[in-house]
Amino acid sequence: MPRAVPVVNRRGVLAGGAALAALGVVVSACGESTPKPPAVDELLAPLEQARRDSALASAAAAAIGNPPQVAAALTVVASQRGAHARALATEIARAAGKLVSATSETSSSSASPSPTGTEPPPPPPPVSDVVDSLRKSAEDANRLVASVSGYRAGLLASIAASCTASYTVALMPGGPSI
Repeated sequence: MPRAVPVVNRRGVLAGGAALAALGVVVSACGESTPKPPAVDELLAPLEQARRDSALASAAAAAIGNPPQVAAALTVVASQRGAHARALATEIARAAGKLVSATSETSSSSASPSPTGTEPPPPPPPVSDVVDSLRKSAEDANRLVASVSGYRAGLLASIAASCTASYTVALMPGGPSI
């Protein structure tokens, strides 16, 4: 009896498998839509808090009667919270696919309303108001860390740590020990 010639050989099977694998990659790549940009809504509240904290600390630093160490610590806090606002605004712009300059995101927060008439300016806030605001900012940032990932989680954790250090070390009762 003559031997039958195999219809399928190893090379044919391997070539067919490779072709199917390539086809699978191409089909799956064509089926995907462009990735949706991550939402930035959760960063808007920390951005506004950072701007408020910066303005509050600046106003408290200008208060007459604060010891020089406290005024210096408040100035540092204002600068740090301003940096937090810039970092958050940059991340929001990046996620939205926009480029912003350093001046565009801080211009709205640095403008102070001009006093009208002869009303005296409001009194500067006490240091305790700055501490309370920093505590709230740290708590809110800590809460958000659990709901985000990657760079945003690191950014928010860093902000929470900075705020906590500011109100527990730099602005502790009795003033900072410089």
